[in-house]
Amino acid sequence: MQDRIIRRILQTVALVVALVVQISLPLIYVAVSVADAREMLEFKARMTTGRVAKYVFAQPRLWQYQATRLSEVIEFPGVDQSDIRQSIYAGETDKLIYSTGNALSGPVIAHREALVVGGETVGAVVLETSLFPTFVHTGVIALLAFMLATLSFLTINQWPLRLVARTLGELKDQQEKTSAALLELEASDSRLRERSDQLIKAQELGRIGDWSLTIGLTAPFLSPVAMSLLRLRDGICPTYASLSERIEGDGSRQINAMVVDVVRRGVSAAADVRFRRGDGTMADLAVSCQVAERGDNGHVLCVNGTLQDVTERKEAERQLEALAYYDPLTGLANRSMFQRRLAQALKDAKESGQSSTLMLIDLDRFKEVNDSLGHAVGDELLVKVSHLLRRIINNEHFIARLGGDEFAIIVEGDPFTAGIAAIARSVVATLGKPIFLGRAEVLIGASIGIAVLPEHGTDKDEVIKNADLALYRAKDMGRGRFVLFELSMNEIIQHKMMLARDLRAAAAEDGGLEAWLQPQMDLARNSVIGFEALMRWNHTTLGYIPPSDFIPIAESSSLICDIGLWILRDSARMAKKWIDAGGPPYEVAVNVSAAQIWQTSIEKDVAAVLSESGLPPHLLVLELTESLLADHAEGRVRTALNGLKALGVQLALDDFGTGYSSLGYLIQLPFDKLKIDRLFVAEAPRSLKGREVLQGIISLGHGLGMKVVAEGVETPEELALLRAFGCDQVQGYLLARPAPAAAAFAFALKTLSTPGFSLPEPQASETASAA
Repeated sequence: MQDRIIRRILQTVALVVALVVQISLPLIYVAVSVADAREMLEFKARMTTGRVAKYVFAQPRLWQYQATRLSEVIEFPGVDQSDIRQSIYAGETDKLIYSTGNALSGPVIAHREALVVGGETVGAVVLETSLFPTFVHTGVIALLAFMLATLSFLTINQWPLRLVARTLGELKDQQEKTSAALLELEASDSRLRERSDQLIKAQELGRIGDWSLTIGLTAPFLSPVAMSLLRLRDGICPTYASLSERIEGDGSRQINAMVVDVVRRGVSAAADVRFRRGDGTMADLAVSCQVAERGDNGHVLCVNGTLQDVTERKEAERQLEALAYYDPLTGLANRSMFQRRLAQALKDAKESGQSSTLMLIDLDRFKEVNDSLGHAVGDELLVKVSHLLRRIINNEHFIARLGGDEFAIIVEGDPFTAGIAAIARSVVATLGKPIFLGRAEVLIGASIGIAVLPEHGTDKDEVIKNADLALYRAKDMGRGRFVLFELSMNEIIQHKMMLARDLRAAAAEDGGLEAWLQPQMDLARNSVIGFEALMRWNHTTLGYIPPSDFIPIAESSSLICDIGLWILRDSARMAKKWIDAGGPPYEVAVNVSAAQIWQTSIEKDVAAVLSESGLPPHLLVLELTESLLADHAEGRVRTALNGLKALGVQLALDDFGTGYSSLGYLIQLPFDKLKIDRLFVAEAPRSLKGREVLQGIISLGHGLGMKVVAEGVETPEELALLRAFGCDQVQGYLLARPAPAAAAFAFALKTLSTPGFSLPEPQASETASAA
């Protein structure tokens, strides 16, 4: 009975042992393998996320499009990752950016790690690995366990000495457990060493080193990674003082204050400093500090922390600051930096009574250069101007480019004095000279408006507005000068702004603008051959506005193009209407502004006017001033003039001798007439040299096959000389003043119907309407 009981007990024990062996060994193997796989995935995910986050921080906009670079970032040299699939996702939508590794056989486990850059989650990194090899190995383990379980059952069940067998079995089980524990301990120790190595590698990749300082000692402990980051020689133990000497600026004071604060308050702290490394190069370091050990009395015995090389991030921040506050083309401060500096100058003026001066600079003819020679030349010109301004200012004062061709200078601690005037005069003189560029020589000039802080404004907007009013006044006075703001300028500018608004309305509504005609006489036939069309403006409330008042306003904006096209269309229409009424055909000359050449398609406009009016093209004369041609004969002007000439119109070079005369463009460009400026006509009766110059210009024009027209003829003496020198045509007050079309045509008919017509005497006074 007892033997039977023992047998049954042994059979039960044998069965239990067999089942335990059969079940536990595969389960233990699976559990340990899965746990190790998950730990491996988690660690590699953190490593990969750290490297990717660092790259994303350096390339915040482009990283999503640089899969090749990402593959290099997540690759661990010398580490086999063929059993791992790595994927990088971006944004909240988990857009797949990059994936590496082969397709995995199931079952698969994965670990997802958030991709955090600058405190913001920009995506995620997912690592996956297959458990298929584990389950294959588990099957082998299960087979071995089955064999072991069967053997155990048979052994325990059939061994004669049941009790001895049981005892030996228990001892064997205990031994196996002890061996398994030892193996597990060895494996744990191996994993700990491996993780320690991985941590060191991670610190090296993240450029993070450890340090500690025992209170009372002069030399801190620096880990090998920290020594490498600081590029200090191995074997040399730097002291706290020697390290402090390598910190730039007040960084050493910040570190001392941080350590003292940690010791006194027991808190954690951090500071960023610039450090001169052992090889002489500079590095940005993020240094952290915390309490490491306290004594029995609670006093801090040791502090420790980390130092991280953040040079790349700091350099990126400095580059972003440069983009935010400096003009990328010229390298000067931009408008944002100008606003900050001006606000500081106003603050200093308010707190300490220190005056400053603001100068706004505008290039006079930059748009012509930019439109005719191209934006590349325009950019080159802006860079050259910035160099010239730097040379004048010589880093003593603040200078900025506000945008386009606008610059600003702030002279701090000095009101408007002779020194400021000297700076402004130097800027005007320097920029008023020819500037040599790679492909051209240009002449632009500059105008300057000046305001004094705080006399001319206590806030930024007011100071800028008043300096801008002074700049407007400088341009209105003829450009190429500097003007100090005065309170009276507000009223003047407001009046001009009103005129500009009303002039725009007049041009748009065809109300108030009039084309007056001044006769041009053919000296050989002693009769009128044509007219010059001159713009007049009959304001609804102010009456006739002198051209000297509204033409500069139009030239300072795109209005000159609008009114230029208006008078061209109206003059052609009047001339054709006169012919249709039975009158003799007369030429009509219309001035073409530089803006019409640079900013409009003048050829298309003239073709449209000729088509609309029906005027024969040869009766339309387009007058261009020679200043328009300076430095541009090979560019837009040549194309425009050739296009106009192809339409059949006549071209006249106006104000000859007062601009940038060049025989080259007289020969190259298709001019039909040469108009002599009033200056040469008036000088001829007074001096022999004046007469020789006048005769030479007439001979030059004839030699080039052009008709010569003298304008501004006011005395019989001047007319006599022009006849003697063979001038072809004349116009001026001696012949007739500008008048409305009906009066001008009536005068022309009078010269035809009156035999032996003689020129009238000059009028004693000029009517207001003929202004």
